[in-house]
Amino acid sequence: MIVNKGITGQTKKRVAKQILAAVSVICILPVTVVLCAALDGNATSAVTTIRAIKNERVLIAIEGMHCTSCATGIKAMLKRTPGVISAEVSFERREADVEYDPSRTSPEKIVEAIANMGYKSNVKAQEGS
Repeated sequence: MIVNKGITGQTKKRVAKQILAAVSVICILPVTVVLCAALDGNATSAVTTIRAIKNERVLIAIEGMHCTSCATGIKAMLKRTPGVISAEVSFERREADVEYDPSRTSPEKIVEAIANMGYKSNVKAQEGS
């Protein structure tokens, strides 16, 4: 006869320690990279590392949209654009609010992608740079 004794107290403690160790590595690693770069005397590298971790936002004015389907098409294209994290496009306001990874793309590249669809666009405001 097999008796199920469940998880012992020591097993629970061991698993909890392993989980804590894994979470610590995930949370502390980016900070460690920045500190190491700063200690090496490479402050520029430390600043670049911090900036690469943080996404930025840009507000882009768009001319030439005739309906909500135009806005939906632009949004779908932006979401497929490398480096774009999220995009909201408003036909009513004639603008796109785009969150992007500055290490992978730039506002100029996002404007160019919209222009390639046949719409005139320009940066209205940029946040996080």
